[in-house]
Amino acid sequence: MSEKGIASISNLSLSPLDDSFDLSEFDCGRKDITEFLKDDALNYQKEKLANTYIFHPKDKKTPVAFFSILNDALNVKNIPNNEKNKFNRRLPNNKRINHYPAIKVGRLGVILDIQKSGFAYDLMDFIKGFSIMNLNSACRLLILDAINEPKQINYYNKNDFAFLMESDKESKTRLMYFDLINLN
Repeated sequence: MSEKGIASISNLSLSPLDDSFDLSEFDCGRKDITEFLKDDALNYQKEKLANTYIFHPKDKKTPVAFFSILNDALNVKNIPNNEKNKFNRRLPNNKRINHYPAIKVGRLGVILDIQKSGFAYDLMDFIKGFSIMNLNSACRLLILDAINEPKQINYYNKNDFAFLMESDKESKTRLMYFDLINLN
């Protein structure tokens, strides 16, 4: 599939993952993400651990992009006080709690053919809106464990995600969040 065949998300259908999808050709360029979709996503869904949604052409069941989401909470109780205080300054004093309701983006991937087209930014905008419009639960934050590599960190920074703490700077992944209240 070429970039020209997909101008935007609006040209695609969105469906929950099920057995009818042909996942064999999906490749997002990251083996771990591609393997999650092919080998684990359906089992996660059946076990109610994460729901996976597929963007696909209206006439085919071949994924162009996918994302997996799950309920979570951002626990600030055990992070260093200076980092907790920095996070808490973003919230009104009377709303500070130790566990903030969150939706976690477990995985997301876009086929290689349309990477660098801007599609991934549209995908993240969709996920933000989907998190507050379709899930019908109280949720303040969208969180994720970003792979700590420049390409991924840059993508999330451009999508207005912030690091929760600096103490994970050398870790394989970094906890990042987007405050969904900013969409109101």
